[in-house]
Amino acid sequence: MLRVGFVLAVCVGFAVPAMAATPPSPDPKSLTIPPEELSKARELVQKLGSETYTDRENAERDLAAMGRAARNALLDGANADPDPEIRSRSQSLLKRAIALETKARLDTFLADTDGKYEHDLPGWNRLRATVRGDFSMFGWTWTGRSSTATEKAARELFVEFLKAPGGRQLLSALGSGTTDLGPTIAQLKQDLYYARLNRAGAPARTVTMMEVAVILFADSQVPFKGGARNTLFTNVLTTSGVVQATNGTDGKAQAMKAILLAWIDTRTDAYEMYSAMNLATNAGSHDVAVRVALRLLGTAGATPVYRGYAFNTLVRAKSKEHLPAVEKLIGDETVVTTIGAGVVNGKQVLTTITLGDMALAAAALMTDQKVEDYHVVDRLKGSSTATITYTRFSIPEDKRKDAAAKWKEWREKNP
Repeated sequence: MLRVGFVLAVCVGFAVPAMAATPPSPDPKSLTIPPEELSKARELVQKLGSETYTDRENAERDLAAMGRAARNALLDGANADPDPEIRSRSQSLLKRAIALETKARLDTFLADTDGKYEHDLPGWNRLRATVRGDFSMFGWTWTGRSSTATEKAARELFVEFLKAPGGRQLLSALGSGTTDLGPTIAQLKQDLYYARLNRAGAPARTVTMMEVAVILFADSQVPFKGGARNTLFTNVLTTSGVVQATNGTDGKAQAMKAILLAWIDTRTDAYEMYSAMNLATNAGSHDVAVRVALRLLGTAGATPVYRGYAFNTLVRAKSKEHLPAVEKLIGDETVVTTIGAGVVNGKQVLTTITLGDMALAAAALMTDQKVEDYHVVDRLKGSSTATITYTRFSIPEDKRKDAAAKWKEWREKNP
């Protein structure tokens, strides 16, 4: 059954006759259909079931000429009329009427360059709030970024999302208040991965930046309810051009950056958080990268390797205010890796690196101290980089307790 109401699931590019040259009004009220037109359309719909063929054909022709004014009557005819002839003919006319309604609403929407009016377009308010950086507290809503350029960029991005494959489906679902979009989003992610790499028999095709971006937007708006988020998508994301599109100071770049950062900020899967940190860093948003790193450090089940990248992010940012999150892991005996440390008396000597070793090295580097002061062995000693890899820093087993005590002593003197 067709949905009664405004539907975005129709192709925005559907061919329609040339419209009048008069510029559209920015006020959605200008789209209101006069009562006499609505009545006329309902009468014509009933004539679609006439016993006379000529009457049926004339009614169909007149309804087509009414364009979007006949949409509501055709919806009722297609969905609820008991006459199968009326239902069939109404359905054949409805697609065009909806396309005209869609075009009229979008034209009005784009004409409202100052954002003075509210528009009934599914997903629009969420997108605008994301681009503007709106946030709520104590029942009030504040706008972080509001300007004519921001509004214009948000509108242009919304139209691009509508045109993107899968965009109308996602925006319509968001507009209806649907929150159980996880499986749909996961499937779209997988389809893009297979399409780009020609996997699972899917024909290879070029994945567009906008179809990736609209999935990012929808994914950031839907609470994660468990299950796979389809981490294969990050491979598509990194090559889609989305990150490159955030470089710049114009409204379009800033709008795309807001979409990307909203996705990054809502990641909960360890692998996605790891990828998100790199994306945030590449987009020049180090504060967002730090937020993700902190979440990753506290994520149960996150691999030590991913946590190592989180340490790196905090060290690069020199975010001393976040030391407590790192300190919690000092002394953690979770084994990250075991590596060969040479041969003694014909036997291979192994060194075990723990999560606690990495945490202490990170804490020392974040506070501009020498790691050697805490018995940390640096396999890249003399290197100009402070990068923490899962094989670089270790503390001899018999020195770990003393290293932790030294840190505690320093911290008491430097609260």
